[in-house]
Amino acid sequence: MMRASRLSILAVAAICAGCGPTTKYYWGNYSKSLYDYQQNPTAQASHQAELESIIASGEPTRKVPPGIYAELGYLKLSSGDSSGAIALFEKERSAWPESAQMMDKAILSAREGKDKSPAATGVTPVSLPTS
Repeated sequence: MMRASRLSILAVAAICAGCGPTTKYYWGNYSKSLYDYQQNPTAQASHQAELESIIASGEPTRKVPPGIYAELGYLKLSSGDSSGAIALFEKERSAWPESAQMMDKAILSAREGKDKSPAATGVTPVSLPTS
């Protein structure tokens, strides 16, 4: 009897585990979009639109994946929109407190109007490996 109840508990747990979401965050077509952008920098507008779509799909029901606000901020900063970039850097810092030091540097750089490239802030957005 005890063995049967343990097996039924394990069976229910296994079934429930299979019902959950497959990933913690919604990444949309991020990998393909980033790859296309890296291969052809003129695809920045399309990559920016994908990042905005990921944010729109995540807020407010799910947490936006780490780095998405920051990457969109860097794109906005590179196109001259420092106030939009700062707002996104602040969102990244708020959503991901462990990024505070990096985002503070990015915000300071954007406010001072220094070099607009991410490398100038000492931080470069993460690139996904290609297979």
